[in-house]
Amino acid sequence: MIHFRKGRSDAIEALRRQTGDGLPFERAVIIDDVFGKVRALVWVAGHAPATAADHFATLMEHSLGAYWAGVWIATGASEADGKFYADLWEASSEIGPSLRVSERTRSRGFWVRPPSEPAWPVQNDYPPVIAFYSFKGGVGRTTALASFAIQRAQVGDTVAIVDLDLDAPGIGTLLGSGASDDGEQLGVVDYLIESPLNVNVVLSDYYYPCFELSGSPAVSIVGSGQILIFPAGSMDAEYLGMLARLDLEPSPSGVNHPLSELLNHTRQELKPDWILLDCRAGLSEASGFALSGLANLTVLLGTTSKQSWDGLRLVIERLGAERVRRGQPQADCLIVQTMTPENAQIAEFAEAAFREAAEQIFEASYYAEDPEDDDDDKYWYVRDMESEDSPHQPSILYYSQRLAFLRSIGDVAVTLTEDPNYSKLARRIASRFGREIE
Repeated sequence: MIHFRKGRSDAIEALRRQTGDGLPFERAVIIDDVFGKVRALVWVAGHAPATAADHFATLMEHSLGAYWAGVWIATGASEADGKFYADLWEASSEIGPSLRVSERTRSRGFWVRPPSEPAWPVQNDYPPVIAFYSFKGGVGRTTALASFAIQRAQVGDTVAIVDLDLDAPGIGTLLGSGASDDGEQLGVVDYLIESPLNVNVVLSDYYYPCFELSGSPAVSIVGSGQILIFPAGSMDAEYLGMLARLDLEPSPSGVNHPLSELLNHTRQELKPDWILLDCRAGLSEASGFALSGLANLTVLLGTTSKQSWDGLRLVIERLGAERVRRGQPQADCLIVQTMTPENAQIAEFAEAAFREAAEQIFEASYYAEDPEDDDDDKYWYVRDMESEDSPHQPSILYYSQRLAFLRSIGDVAVTLTEDPNYSKLARRIASRFGREIE
């Protein structure tokens, strides 16, 4: 039986062997369509036999069977088709000097499209956008985000938090509901549905201040700062239907994505010092948006488990090596080891294992090879791995029973600001933007 993965791999290798200088095809694109089939687009060389494309198609039928959709020949095409083929070439991802791949998807578009640039450069009224992400849930991602938010509010900053964990919302509950007596609270899902249809949306309908802190000992910590929360939405009988109506796939060229509109709206109206994105674990559409390169910094949280590293490796490749291959600087990130055992002897072993895995994966999937020019600073290079603050050098957060069973942030706000490891992580994040916490 022919399986898709093996057939597609064979097709790519076959096309690689026939594409380039002196070969039958000058260049080519492998197209993965939305129906699970593979097609090839080829520019036939002038010296190639007239039967070159037909011979290749026969080979692909043998390799791919039912998964083969046919070959398009760009050479000699009409003007309209020629433009379409040229645009397709430009939009495809490079996998060789004369070979590219175009992936047509039904979902997870942000995970497979070319990576983007940050939402904006950090300057003046353009705050850092920081994505907090873990491939596996239950590792303390939201708690780490909340700790950073509280510590920044402590020094007088305004922090806007956007819950992108739409399938399993949590930050709204953790940081206090702020909802009215009937429990209704509009949020991100409501904004994403309403804003494309209504240019007069009122941003204040979709967020609330963190009321939970105002009635707890943490109020003395927050000082003049504030935390503004965009929850996912009300988890009522209507929520699932609202969620099912969302289209989080990339927008057509020239059209801003609703999530981009939410970030811009937040920046312009609330003028926060920070925007924090609490990303859904796994490979969700909303997390794909945040991890496409849009954030100014991505905080990756994981454990020593193989499942955690298998997922993080995909993200690290996306933030690093994939961008380098396209001539783009890596998206800035840092790695955090969470759920580290409190027992000193076991912790030492766990930390060593995590550090070794981080070093190997980042070297293979993030850092660029050292340049010949010592003054070249376009990328994070292998030589930069010696730096104490290079992305693969992990911050450590230890497992705490108190934090594992917290009901609201008010119960542990003081702990989250005084714990030396959470404080160290907050300082490390802030230092990336020249905003040290004293």
